[in-house]
Parts: sequence; structure tokens; C-alpha cells
Amino acid sequence: MALTEGTRLGSYVIAARIGAGGMGEVYRARDTRLGRDVAIKTLPHALTTDPERLARLEREARMLGALNHPNIATLHGIEDHGEIRALIMELVAGPTLEELIARRGSSAPATATEIADALTIARQIADALDAAHQKNIIHRDLKPANVKITPDGVVKVLDFGLAKAALGDSAGPGSDAATTAALSSAGLIVGTVGYMSPEQARGQDVDKRADIWAFGCVLYEMLAGRSAFSRGTVSDSIAAVLNSEPDWQALPPGLSPNIRRLLERCLEKSPKRRLRDIGDARHELEDPVPAAATPPVEQSSAASAVPPARRVSRRGMLIGGALGLLGLGFGAGALVGGRPRVATLPSFRRLTFRRGMIRTARFGPDYKTIYYGALWDGDICRVYTVRPESPESAPVTLPPATPLAISSSGELALALGTHMRGIMTYGTLARVPLAGGAPRELLEEVKYADWSPDGRELAVVRRVKGREQLEFPMGTVIAEPATPGGGFSFPRVSPRGDSVACFELGAASALNGHVVLVDRSGARTTFPSRYFNVFGLAWNRDEIWFTAADELPLFRNAVYAVTRSGEPRLVSRVPGNATLHDVAPDGRLLIARTDDRGGISVLAPGDTQERDLAWLDGPSLADISRDGSLVLFSETGVGGGAQASVYLRKTDGSPAVRLGDGRAVALSPDGQWAIADGPGQSGYDVLPTGAGQPRRLERQGLTIFGAKWLPDGQRVVARAQESDRHARLYLFDLDRGTADAITPENISIGASWAVSPDGTMAAVVSERGLNLHPIGGGPTRLVPGLTGRERLYGWIRDGVLVSEPQAVSQVLRVDPLTGRRQVWKEIQPRDPTGIMTVTFLVPTPDGRAYAYSWHRALSDLYLVEGLR
Repeated sequence: MALTEGTRLGSYVIAARIGAGGMGEVYRARDTRLGRDVAIKTLPHALTTDPERLARLEREARMLGALNHPNIATLHGIEDHGEIRALIMELVAGPTLEELIARRGSSAPATATEIADALTIARQIADALDAAHQKNIIHRDLKPANVKITPDGVVKVLDFGLAKAALGDSAGPGSDAATTAALSSAGLIVGTVGYMSPEQARGQDVDKRADIWAFGCVLYEMLAGRSAFSRGTVSDSIAAVLNSEPDWQALPPGLSPNIRRLLERCLEKSPKRRLRDIGDARHELEDPVPAAATPPVEQSSAASAVPPARRVSRRGMLIGGALGLLGLGFGAGALVGGRPRVATLPSFRRLTFRRGMIRTARFGPDYKTIYYGALWDGDICRVYTVRPESPESAPVTLPPATPLAISSSGELALALGTHMRGIMTYGTLARVPLAGGAPRELLEEVKYADWSPDGRELAVVRRVKGREQLEFPMGTVIAEPATPGGGFSFPRVSPRGDSVACFELGAASALNGHVVLVDRSGARTTFPSRYFNVFGLAWNRDEIWFTAADELPLFRNAVYAVTRSGEPRLVSRVPGNATLHDVAPDGRLLIARTDDRGGISVLAPGDTQERDLAWLDGPSLADISRDGSLVLFSETGVGGGAQASVYLRKTDGSPAVRLGDGRAVALSPDGQWAIADGPGQSGYDVLPTGAGQPRRLERQGLTIFGAKWLPDGQRVVARAQESDRHARLYLFDLDRGTADAITPENISIGASWAVSPDGTMAAVVSERGLNLHPIGGGPTRLVPGLTGRERLYGWIRDGVLVSEPQAVSQVLRVDPLTGRRQVWKEIQPRDPTGIMTVTFLVPTPDGRAYAYSWHRALSDLYLVEGLR
């Protein structure tokens, strides 16, 4: 029964007929429930009226639906609508491999590029077969017509197992369906002559080795441009399958010998002598085209003028531009010399599917099992394990912790006590066998660690007396930060075990710095290029690979490599914020892709629930008006632009108003003026929030780090610094243009400070504790009971608001006279999943309203192959 446009099958609406296959008619349809396009294959009437055969198909379909692999077209399910039974399939765009081979023709041997393209496609087909075979699913009808290449270069194998599911094992010896590919009584094709294995053609029992035979036929056809066994008639083709050898002379002369051997093993007539596992083919397919077949590439003077940190390798250019090349190469008429070009692409296999943030990931000693630490679904950080062939992760029976490294001898290095927050924090280093047991604690205040290649020593980054240091082996300091307050991240011991590579950061919590290499004696090599948003580093053979920002400092979208001699190259650009966690000896990478977004939560006066006032992708709160009706914030993500943008928004959720470029600093008490740190300015901009002309807050020879208005609306308190002196608080008078110091010079004022609601006192956190300084002059005093490690959020009429270092979401109200404290609020977004930290809190003077910024990171872990 043919279906017409607009016909509805359950939640599916037919759009158009797009072809016919062995299972019946094929249609494009719209899934109205999930809002996606699907392919619908109607089943022949003879099948739907055979209860036993239909039940078998439905059982197989459920098993096939469990296949979750990027190179396998997904079977969504079976739809029953009156007399019509239909398979609901993933709709795959792009040409079939049969069409691509036909376009290329066989008039000339395959070029080196075409050989590389064929091997790229074959690798992905092998991956698909391997995933299915591990679940005991056999395709049984693999052929070029059942392989599609999407516009972005991903191979999709279609109709996995459906022929076997439809007929089962009922095709015994001598049946037409098994031996001639003629239609069975149900109207189903079980195999295609020219790709059937000899045992399949004879009607014998079939296992995964029949798919390996068909794989060899497909690979041969891609390389030779002709079928290995198809002849003019069905009987001649079967005779060729049973008795003849392929024309080996038709293979291109530049083909690697191991690929020729792979084809011979796949096309052995006897299943006993045939390649037994398609997974073994992956190693052979990784073999590169011989160098003699690849023409040399000359570097132009223009290319040599590109700075080293921005220079792109030829392979990186191919990978980075492959999506666009594939889109052209598969389009009509986009052929070179009459032959289609398939760009060589890396493959990205997604390993995790839950919602949350991944902190670290490492290959296990077998390089197949992956261990990672994640905060899933709002939970604390735990250790999980996953294998590429399964979409399910399993928790490891260990205390909540962050896994840092895995030794070659099977021991896991953990950071205990770091499980509560999203960001990397200091914890207690412990070691535990992967086989099980209780962690043995080793060292406190450790942030990163890595094992030596022999699994006997640990390199660590730890904090001692407030300063980070790099140790290798543990207990032996080999490097300290070159600048005060600096730090290290992602230390990785070299494959030789003679040195440690890591990032050296301008500040311990920063994301910008240099790659450094430190040997056991402490000799340090600092590579000159400075990178932004650095996070993720590992050795790839004798190169140091790392992830950092390329052009936009906000996004870590590039994989770089640098040799020991300091020669850098850009390996590839990748979408979104990427973190390189580990590299296997065969070049496979573990990369996490993270969606980083900020948000602002507000409790307005009279409201009982917080409101989300996020506007673009990177809002950063600056201030809230005294009556709680307005918030001032910056947009520092991509949406805010390279200079960032200043916005004002009502707390009732009205649209935000852009005030100008720069970063928001403070809102005047009447809400009429906003201080902003404009790009490249000698002072602060004072922007009108309505009609009016901007004003200036001149820096007066100071470097200003933040400001707060006093209640009179004419004076501003700012944290500022003279050159070569400690930061202090200054009182700026906008009308007079003066700046007078408030706090003593011998107290270094950190970023945590506040002004009292009446504007008479300033509270600052220093190494001494919480200090109160009269703005009009007078003696300072210390609030009793505070250590100086607290975070100061603000000052309301009922007390000073602070949080403890390990509990930033719990805000305490402290009496400034007695030091007595009590819980004021628990600050956390309603959806806690992926929240890394609460970055800023601003209350109104009466404490009845408040706003705070937060940062969310949601990660997916990928196994990446093919980056060179």
C-alpha cells in the first residue's frame, strides 16, 4: 500500500516517498511529537500477516534499537497503524557509498588522496560492525548501497541486522533467499550477490565472519572502483564468490602492503581462515599512505610569516576545513578530475550522556576502560568508569573524590575532599588500587597529580603556606611560580620519565599562561607563546598537546602541540570549550566538550522565589539598586563581544538595556548612573542609565580594581593601587576629582570588601581577618572570630555577610561588634546541575532583596581518533 503526502501513522506525518528497499517502500516523515524528520520503511504485507516472523522481527528490532553508535543509523521503533507496519528509522542525509563509487568510475587507479579517503570510510564501517558484533548482531547485507556519507563526513551504516531479523534462520541450505538473493516468500531479500560470503551463498550457518567478508568486498570496491565478485548474472556472481579470486591487479599500485593483506584475510573462502574479528582491521586501516605517493608541500613566505602559536599544520587545515570540504565534495558537480573527494576526518565518539560537569578523565592501564570524575545531575563528584562500546557509565566503589591519575600498575591517585564544588580545588592526595580497597592518604593541599611511566612516583601541584609548588617526585620541589601568586596546572610526566610538562599560570586560579617543561633537576624551559583559557594537557608521544583559546580568549576551541624544542603548531579547532584530558599510546584522545554559561538569580522585594535574569551567555553581576528594582551586570561571553557590554535590567524580568562597552562596576543609589570600566580608558566611565551625558571618574594615577557608591551619590569608594605598593581603599569625589586613601598602607586589601549601608565604614578582608575602617577617618578595629579566609559578600543593616572557604553557597550574617554569626541564606540556583561556583552576591541595604551570579558547566566526554 503506497502512502501519500499527509498520511498520518501515529505521531508521524508522511512528507514524501524517497525510495524503495528490501524491506519495502521508504518515506520521509515528520515526527510531530519530537519535532524531527525520520525515515519510515513500510513492511511487506506477507511479513505482517505471519505472526511468528513478525514476532521475531519485533524481538530483533528491540535489540537493534539498543545499538547506539555514531556510525550506525538508529532504529527508533516499529509503528502499527491498521494494516500497515512500519520501521521508524533515523533519516540520514547524503549520498550512498554506491553512488560515490559510481561517480568516481574505474578509468584510472585510485590516487593517494582517494586511498586515504577510502581507508577513512572503511575505519568508520569497521567501527560500526565492531559495535554491532559485540552485541551479537550481524548485518548480513552489508554493501555500498547500505552505507551513507553525511554532509559532514560521518559514515552511517543502514539496515543493520534487518535482513536477519526479517527471515531469521529459516533460510536453510538450498533456499533461494540464502543462495540467490531472490525474494523469499515474504518478499524479503536476505543478501546481495556479489557481497554474500561463500557460506551464506551455500545456505550454511552465518556468523559475524560473513560481515567481515562483505566488508572486504566493500573495501576492495572503494579501492579498485569495481566489484570483487559481481558478474553479469546471479549464477555467475555466485560462482565467482565460491570459486574465483578478485582481480588483485586492479588495486592501486600505491596501496600499502598491509592493506592488501587485510583484504586477502577478509576475502578468504573458508571462514576458519578468514579474519575473525573486525576490530583487528582497525589497526591495519590506520596505516598511512606511503610518503612517496604524497607530493611535497611547499611553505610560502606568507605562511612562514604567521606567528608560531597561530601557524596551522597542513593536517590541521584539512581537519579544520573538512566539514566544508565534505559538503562541497559530495555536492553535484563538485568533483576533481571526475572523482569525488572525501576529506580525512577525525572521529568523535561520545562516551557520556548524563547532565553535569566532568572534572578529569584518564585511560585505564588497558587503554580501553576510561575512568573519569563527574558531578552528575546535581550530585557531588564521584569516580565513574565507561568503555567505548557501551553508553552506560558505572560508578566505582570509592569515597566521593576527584580522580587525578592512573598508573601503569593499576593504581588510582585521588583528591579527597574536593567533591563539593565544580572547580578544581585543593584536597588530600590518596592512592588506591583499581582492583579495590580503601584509599591511603598521602599528602594534603594537593590540586593536581600524575604518575611516572613506571607507576612508582607521583608529580604533584600542591599549596604550601599559601603558595603553589611543583614537586617531582612527591616531596621534591622542582619549580615555584615565577610571579607572586602564580600557580601550575595539569602536570604530566613525560613518557621518558625525565621531566614534567604543565601550565604555569599568572595566578593560581587563572586560565592564562605558558607551557613549561621542568626536568628532575629543576631546569625549566618556558615556551614563549602565552595562551588564554588554558585547561587540559597531556603528552602525545614526544609532543606536548594541550587545549587553549585560539582567536577569542573566551573559548577554548583549539588543540595545540609543541615539541620539546619549542616548535608549536595548531592541530585542530574544535567546537565549544574543549578540554584535553588524556592521550593513549595509539593517539586516541579523551576530550571533554563543555557548554559554559553564566546566570544571574534575583530575589526581588516581595517575591518568595528567585527569578533567573540571565540575558546572553556570560552575564556577570555588578550591583543591585538600593530598592531592589534594578540589576547592573556585564555580558562577558561571546554575546557581549570582544570588549564586553554593560547592561541594566529590571528585576521584574523586563528586557535588558545595553548601556555601552566595557565591564559594569557599580550602580548609583538613585539608579541614574552606572560606573563602567571601558576598554582602553584612562579612567572609569560614569554612564547615564537614561537620558544624559557620560561623566568620568579619573584614575588619579592609580590602577582601580573596583568601586562602590556612597549613599550621597557623589562619592565613590574604590579599591586601587599605586605602582609597587599594596592595594588600598580610596575615596573618590566625582565633583572635585580627588582621591584620598581610606585604609592604611601596611594592610593589603584583597578583592573582598564592602561598605556599610550608611556609608560611614568600610569592611575589608585581609590576612589579619575582617577589618573595619571609618571612611571619614579614625582608628580601625578587627571583627572578632574571623580568620581572614572568609569571603565578604556585602554589608546589610543586620550585619556583614560572609561565607566560609569550603561552603560558599552558605551565607553567614556576622555581627560586626561581637563577631557572632548565624546562617542568613543558602545561595544556590534552583537547578544545581553543573553549577561550578557562585561568583558574586549583592544584597540591598535592608537585606530583603539580593542578586547573585553563578557559572554552570555541562560536559560531554568524547573519544577522539584521527587527530595528528
